Amino acid sequence: MEKSIIIIGGGLAGLAAGCYGRMNGYHTSIFEMHNMAGGVCTGWKRKGYTIDGAMNTMMGTRPESGFYRFWEELGAAQQWQICNHDQYILMENEDGKIFTMYSDIDRLEQQMIEFAPEDEAVIRKCCKVVRDCRRVEMPIDKPTELYGVLDYIKMLKMLPTLRLIQKWGRVSTADHNRCFKNSFMRKVFGIRPEAEFLGMPVITLFSMLASLDQKDGGYVIGGALALVSYIQQRYLDLGGELHLRAKVEKVLVENDKAVGVRLADGTEHRGDVIISAADGHTTIFNMLDGKYIDDRIRGYYDNLPLRQPLVYIGLGVARRFDDVPSSTEGLHFPLEEPVIIAGEEHDTLGVQIFNFDPTLAPEGKTVVRVYFITDYDYWERLYKEPEQYKAEKERIADTVIALLDKRFPGLADQVEMRDVATPMTWVRYTGNWRGAYEGWMITPKTLMHQWSKTLPGLDNFYMAGQWVVLGSMPTAVMSGRHAVQFICKKDKKKFVTSTP
Repeated sequence: MEKSIIIIGGGLAGLAAGCYGRMNGYHTSIFEMHNMAGGVCTGWKRKGYTIDGAMNTMMGTRPESGFYRFWEELGAAQQWQICNHDQYILMENEDGKIFTMYSDIDRLEQQMIEFAPEDEAVIRKCCKVVRDCRRVEMPIDKPTELYGVLDYIKMLKMLPTLRLIQKWGRVSTADHNRCFKNSFMRKVFGIRPEAEFLGMPVITLFSMLASLDQKDGGYVIGGALALVSYIQQRYLDLGGELHLRAKVEKVLVENDKAVGVRLADGTEHRGDVIISAADGHTTIFNMLDGKYIDDRIRGYYDNLPLRQPLVYIGLGVARRFDDVPSSTEGLHFPLEEPVIIAGEEHDTLGVQIFNFDPTLAPEGKTVVRVYFITDYDYWERLYKEPEQYKAEKERIADTVIALLDKRFPGLADQVEMRDVATPMTWVRYTGNWRGAYEGWMITPKTLMHQWSKTLPGLDNFYMAGQWVVLGSMPTAVMSGRHAVQFICKKDKKKFVTSTP
């Protein structure tokens, strides 16, 4: 008789855990609170347009990369169509001159030197580090907790790579950018002006540029919804059970062993093992009533910085934007005067124009997306006053459309669809604590941090997802895979995988 695994949350981590659980002979049941799978890897349809809520770039789209095999095992790589942008980001200065951050590192190096010759030495040094990062291939096949002697011996070969990560992982992007004499170059190499990105280790930027240079950071045509649909179908084809509109309220525990879950409708479901791929804070402090923690775990949620939430503005525009080159992070341009968005001042607008994905809009039309880092408490207070909450969303949409109309004359009259999603939208549909869509913030202090996948004193229980790993879609999938490897190890089973 198959042992059973109950998985809380049907995002990428939960779907991956379900797929690998089925590959290894476990009966799996996923319980997802929303009416669709995907979690924060999501999108939504409005008036014939699809607003993507997650997809900019995704590691593992190059067949030679380590993560590609995961996407193959999950049935995605065989079906997807990948768009590899030649441009990473387009940055316009006050004079209307556009600096293009190319995906090709040689072309980028030449462009940067031409733009800021006074910074040639710093630019060449940065580009050398990016080239060095192309050789970085971190071990992802299994969790370090399951490493044996041979695994650690193999790790010795990675010492140069680890030194590279440690050296540049200790330097924030903001600190690194002080090396540039050219003020605009400091802004460009910081990707975006928001403080969150400037606080990240500069190695994350170097690694991203290295991935793009190798065409290992492509965009899946169809966006997040397409990616999730491939993996969901793989899970169902493997014989897994997926329960939607099934919010888990409690993890059932007997004699310090997780034995099942209780849903919001009062029904209970029993399983031999429980994996929570849901929000970490909700899991630990609500579903388990805070009974299985120690000072270390409490310290995570008390002290570690979270990814700051976003306010999203999606527009459906009866226009093609053929004159705007496709790029990973879109076009960013300075505003004539600063604007207030959700109580915070912004002097730059970044717009992503999805003219490269024809599946998101009717023929001849385009989805446009603008987002701002925002303050969760601001939106939580406003949400308690529905009329004010709605009015603020409308005001933001009006403001963004007016700003875009100045940059693209006539746009205001071409807008056919408008939609605003706030941090409270994320909370409602995904349960993510304080709207932190990717969990923990990547900083020089958290970059090499290892989170426990189990809770102290609780047996038959594991955690997966972005509250136990840093990163985005690939690492979320990896965490689901790792959770099943822990279970197989405990059951003395060889972990196996397959491809459709």
